[in-house]
Amino acid sequence: MEVDAKCFSADLAEVLATDIATRWNISQSGALEVQVRIASTKEPAEHYLARVRWDRYPGNPPSLKFLDSNGIDSNPIAWPQCAGFRPTALDACVNWTSEGMALHPEWRGAPATRWDPSGNALFRALNLLQDTLDYQYSGRFRG
Repeated sequence: MEVDAKCFSADLAEVLATDIATRWNISQSGALEVQVRIASTKEPAEHYLARVRWDRYPGNPPSLKFLDSNGIDSNPIAWPQCAGFRPTALDACVNWTSEGMALHPEWRGAPATRWDPSGNALFRALNLLQDTLDYQYSGRFRG
């Protein structure tokens, strides 16, 4: 786990040095976890607080949860509406999250959907999240 944390910290430093990171407000909230304040280009005033957490870095895909203003991850209203995001189930059924992989174990071995641990996994996950918000966003979940 110590090696995972060192790799994660190095990758986080790389992310923070990128131009795109100026769109995000990122804070490390655990050894293998960040919280990122993020918005869609479709509705830039509507911000979300996402928690991206790994159990093994970069070997496994991260867990993705959205937090409400109290830091609670069980409030569906904290979630954006995007393809694959399931606010009522509090998960993201996409191939780059641990929740998606748990729902679709067949994704783990398929070349098109398996997790790729190479490169900067944190940067890739944040970019996938941003792309999802930019291209598939349809508003905040209202219940």
